[in-house]
Amino acid sequence: MRWLLFGAVITAVPLLVVGVVARAWKKLNYAELCGLLAGSMTDPPALAFAQQTTGSDAPAVAYATVYPLVMLLRVFSAQLVVFLLWKAAG
Repeated sequence: MRWLLFGAVITAVPLLVVGVVARAWKKLNYAELCGLLAGSMTDPPALAFAQQTTGSDAPAVAYATVYPLVMLLRVFSAQLVVFLLWKAAG
């Protein structure tokens, strides 16, 4: 049960922090926030829901802006974790 709680916190906290900061500091509207968060999770169903809910292309634009960066960071972070674990073991 503890691991499920950790997973939920690791998933929810960054999304909430980014959503609050993007809304307060960058003044993004609801449609842009939906696309930004869907892109940060690389979640096409969330993008489809955001587009259907808002009725605009703003979520898709934000999604397309964030998605490539997130995919690169996933690859680099996985390689970094493997490298650090290899260094720690050796």
